[in-house]
Amino acid sequence: MANLYNLKRFDLNLLIIFECIYQNLSISKAAQTLFITPSAVSQSLQRLRVQLNDPLFVRSGKGITPTTVANNLHLHLEDNLNGLEQTINIMGKTELKKRFVVYGPQFHALPKLTQFMNILLEDTNLEVAYHDTSAETEEIDDIMNYRKADVVFTIEKWSSRALVCVPICECPVVLICRQDHPRLGDSATSDELLRERFTLFQAREHQVKEYQKVNDAKYLIERDTAFTSSSLMTIFNVIHHSDLVGLVPEFTYELLKNTLKLKKISPPHPLPTFTLYMIFSRSSMSLPFFSDIIKKMTDNKIIHDSDIF
Repeated sequence: MANLYNLKRFDLNLLIIFECIYQNLSISKAAQTLFITPSAVSQSLQRLRVQLNDPLFVRSGKGITPTTVANNLHLHLEDNLNGLEQTINIMGKTELKKRFVVYGPQFHALPKLTQFMNILLEDTNLEVAYHDTSAETEEIDDIMNYRKADVVFTIEKWSSRALVCVPICECPVVLICRQDHPRLGDSATSDELLRERFTLFQAREHQVKEYQKVNDAKYLIERDTAFTSSSLMTIFNVIHHSDLVGLVPEFTYELLKNTLKLKKISPPHPLPTFTLYMIFSRSSMSLPFFSDIIKKMTDNKIIHDSDIF
């Protein structure tokens, strides 16, 4: 690995000027090629001579001839400068692979979240990395401020001058059990539900905890929690293989109900919905790549201009 501190101390422009002199064997032609004055080329060559303790070029007739040190330096530089040039050229084109980092909850079946992912995946040079927020201990401000994520999806509204928090959609919740549950039909009373054992989805978001507290206070205050997990898929799988009951996002239930043979139970009271928000840095809007993604989201009505500006 290169010693970046040593590189910082060395003026890399001297090597470019040296290579131009070597290729032209003329200070004046090197100056024309680089669009600088012959005096500037001569001064740069003198600085490099001092650094390398070698004249590098000597007079030969009407021209100049490289020394042994200059020939060796050229051999080392040629491939490295070609590689550097290719890297610079790639950076100016779409060939450079980009990475887009998203943090969010386990709501992959949500239609608007799927639309957003499809917009990202339209770019063939973009790699999308999705991280589960339930596994994160850092706050959203820290995730965004340390640039660990380009976008964060959360069910907790966030307020910050540096961040934009945009509502994506309302997410209904349903009460479910397996289709051949021995005691529960398509509806249930509070007393019937309190005789059952429940799953509990553990999430770090404050809004999930508030949601659970509200529903407990309504009619499940004494419910028997038999299984807890921070994995939504694990919750679904346990309900599929047992007589347990659970509260889950409706869009995920609709996706899995036939495969896992699950059914929806009408509760004694309506279940409140929760909101999914999208959070990103306000400064990201100045980047053409990011602003293009936001425009596609507004065009597809995933988000609204009025919520951003």
